[in-house]
Parts: sequence; structure tokens; C-alpha cells
Amino acid sequence: MIHNFFFLLFSFSMLFNAAPLNASAYDNDVLDIFSKLMPRFILMSSSKNGLQDKIEICVLHDKIDERAALSLIDKIDSNYPSGIKNYKIKVLNSNYSHIDVCQNSQLTFMFDSGDKNIDKAVKYSNEHTIFTMSYDPKYLEKGVNASLFLGRKVTPYVNMNALRKSGIELDNVLIRISKIYLNEDGQ
Repeated sequence: MIHNFFFLLFSFSMLFNAAPLNASAYDNDVLDIFSKLMPRFILMSSSKNGLQDKIEICVLHDKIDERAALSLIDKIDSNYPSGIKNYKIKVLNSNYSHIDVCQNSQLTFMFDSGDKNIDKAVKYSNEHTIFTMSYDPKYLEKGVNASLFLGRKVTPYVNMNALRKSGIELDNVLIRISKIYLNEDGQ
């Protein structure tokens, strides 16, 4: 009887604690900041030159981060229900294995993933001249164009070398307010 009680207690404990062990933790406030800034990054880059009537943002994630991706998409939709500056905003939701969905996007947002997925997404985005942004600034090292620096204040964090490689230019105003990423050899 006691053995069954402990087994049942252990089972419930595992059941209620299993989800947090597998999911990556994304801060809701940080996702809100990204949702407000992504369309503005497009408008402050050479990516705006190819715009017709809409801005297309592609959100890439692993299956485990589906809920966070949907939350980010909802935030973009609620922050820009009518679009921005006469451009409607279309947000695509995709996992890393279907990156070709992003082909016509102006910006690809990357949730955390393995190095192989990040490298593939950066390469694909560079080939299609798509601005890249990641939740985690550590991916600047992998060639992502931008992220956010979260210090006393939130600052755009841009990788100038990656921007050059991708063929995307930023407005000088954005460069002036940004923290510039320097790789290990100072470039």
C-alpha cells in the first residue's frame, strides 16, 4: 500500500514537472519587444527596397518552441493590426526543416536551435538576401545579422560583418543607436 502511494506520488510529480524540463524558456516581455522592433528593422534596412504592399516575417523554431513562436506571432499581430506605414504584415510560422517557406520574407526570426539548424538558416537567408534576427545574441557569432542586447536598456545588437555578407545595409540612425558585435578577432 505504501509502495503504491509513493509510486503514485512519483508519477504525479513527473507528470507535472516534465513539461518545464523540455521547453526552452523565453521571456514574454522580451518577445513583446522583438514583436515591436522586427517590422521597424525591415523599414530601417535595404530590405524595404523590395517591398510591394506587405512586410513578410518568417518565424523559425523547433517543435518544442511552437508555443513561444505562436505567442510571438500573436504579439506582432496585436501590435500591428493595421500594419505599419501602409504595409500589411504577414507572419509565417515554420520549423527549421521547412525553411523554404521563408523564401520571400524580408526578415527571418530564429528561436534557439542546434548549430546545424542555425547555420542552415543563416546560409539560406544570405542566399535570398533575408535579414536575420535571433532571440539569443550568441547566434551573432554564427552570422545572424541582429539580436537585442539586454542591459540597463534594450539596445539593438548588430553584426556588421554578417550584414555585409548578406548584402543588407542598415540606416545610419539604426547603426548609431546599436551595439556593434565584434567577433573574437576584433572584426
